[in-house]
Amino acid sequence: MTKQSFLDKLAELRAAHCEDMPTPEMAVLTRATATLRRSGILQDCLQTGETAPDFTFIDADNEHQRLYGLLKTGPVVLNFFRGLWCMYCKTELEAYTLIRDEMQAMGCHYLAISPQKTTNEDVADEHYQVLYDRNSLIASRFKITYSLGMDEIKLFRSWGLKLDEVNQSEDWSLPIPATYIIARDRTVAYQFSDVDFRSRCCPDALVAELQLL
Repeated sequence: MTKQSFLDKLAELRAAHCEDMPTPEMAVLTRATATLRRSGILQDCLQTGETAPDFTFIDADNEHQRLYGLLKTGPVVLNFFRGLWCMYCKTELEAYTLIRDEMQAMGCHYLAISPQKTTNEDVADEHYQVLYDRNSLIASRFKITYSLGMDEIKLFRSWGLKLDEVNQSEDWSLPIPATYIIARDRTVAYQFSDVDFRSRCCPDALVAELQLL
C-alpha cells in the first residue's frame, strides 16, 4: 500500500463515516475531538527527543520482555491503537503489515498496543507483537490517554460498544492515535499523534524516518 493509497483509504473511510452517521451522532464526536484538542494532550504527551519510559510486556512466546531490552538489538516502533472495533485502526494495522519486511530488514521491532485484548491471529500477522495494555497503563506513561465524556459513552453504548466489557476494565478511556519510533539510545526519534481518531501515521512516512536512524 503506497502513501497515496493509504491516504485514499482513510479518505474513503471518512466519507463513508460522515455519510452513514446521523448528524447528532457526528456532532457528539466532533465536540469530543474539539474538547480533546483544547485539553493540551498533544502538547503534554511524550515528544521527539524525550526519553521513552520503560515498560514490561509478555511476548508471543509468553516470555516477559522489556522495551529497553528490545532496544539493545534495534529501534522499536510503538503503534498505539484503540481496538479492532475501530475501522481506522484495522486499516492502519493492515497497512503496517505491508512494511513488516522493510522494518525487519532495518533491525526494527514493531509493537502494536491496545487497551483491547487481541491476539496476533486477530490482526492476521503472526510476526507482530500485539500487546494488551489493560487500563491503558503503558499509554498513560506516554501521556496519550483520555477519558470519554458521558455523551461519548452513551453514543458508544447505543452502538452496542461497551468499552468496559471489550477492554475488560471499568475504565472508559482510550489512547489517541499515536505512533512512536524509539531509538536505541531510548529517546523518541519520531512521534505522530492526533486527537482526531480518523488520522493515522502513514506507513511510508514511518519507513522514511527509520531510514534516517
